[in-house]
Amino acid sequence: MAFFKDVSFRKAGNDLVGFLRTSGSHSPWLFLAACVPTAIIMYTFYLDSMEKATPPPREIIYIESWPATRSLEESKAAIAERQKYKDEMRAREKEAYKAFGRAVGMDVDKIDREAQSAQEAKKAVAPPATVGAGQ
Repeated sequence: MAFFKDVSFRKAGNDLVGFLRTSGSHSPWLFLAACVPTAIIMYTFYLDSMEKATPPPREIIYIESWPATRSLEESKAAIAERQKYKDEMRAREKEAYKAFGRAVGMDVDKIDREAQSAQEAKKAVAPPATVGAGQ
């Protein structure tokens, strides 16, 4: 950079020492009072950058693999088991939301009834799905 080619650290240091040696209203304690907070801030930035420089640990994702000889019944049983687990998780999540709603003073039973009636109305209006329409 063009700015740093004209900078001499030796001359800057000599100038600083000369300033600190002058007797006047300026005191070395004022110099320290100005430098210490700046140094603390710079050190904090340094620590923060070192913490952010390390990448997070890798996330390992496992993929299920099945043998090519797996039968259709085994596949359907695995799908049904997984769906049962998902349904249980959704039920637990729904109960947790209901508990939270009760904790903040909402009438969750009324909201649940309204949602069920809206689903029933939606099912009554929707046309029935046709099986094998594209065949």
